[in-house]
Amino acid sequence: PQNSPKPPLTGKTLIQMGTISPRESLSFKKRVEHAGGRYLEAPVLGSIAQAEKGELTLMVGSEPEDFKQCLPLLRCLSPEPCYVGPAGKAAALKLALNQLIAALTVGFSFSLGIVQRREIDTELFMRILRESALYAPQFDKKLPAMLRRDFAKANFPTKHFFKDIGLMLEEGRTLGLESSALRGCRRAAKKALDQGWVD
Repeated sequence: PQNSPKPPLTGKTLIQMGTISPRESLSFKKRVEHAGGRYLEAPVLGSIAQAEKGELTLMVGSEPEDFKQCLPLLRCLSPEPCYVGPAGKAAALKLALNQLIAALTVGFSFSLGIVQRREIDTELFMRILRESALYAPQFDKKLPAMLRRDFAKANFPTKHFFKDIGLMLEEGRTLGLESSALRGCRRAAKKALDQGWVD
């Protein structure tokens, strides 16, 4: 009928930027489109410093024309937003990248523990590491706080780290991937939460 109301999101676009599972993202897409709107997923890689400078890495999953239409807005947050493909793809890519953050952080912490408890010079360890193919810049970013055991100014709270690992494990199960190492990371995060290191 001519007088029937328009769906509530007609002419509107929802841009979902959280870290969620591809399944959740596709569910949101379906609901937004059912309500007459357009949907983009746009998870980010980066932290507070990059956000303040508008230099986040933005990964977008959407219809190509929706990505093009929203590009001027997305460029306020990221110099070059990256189009990944349809919704679900960017959510999966974000989980793949966050899994590396988890693995690198937990792995580096363990190695640093060996070095410290065996009373090996930390700078010697870092010099050898920096000159090797094993090095990741994240190690130097994490090192000062790990040496001081001062985590009061964390860029990413443990509760979110724990939640994201759960999403990664869910994705791994969906895809039939071996996840023993990641389950170990989750146990470490759970121990931190149990000790009160929530934020």
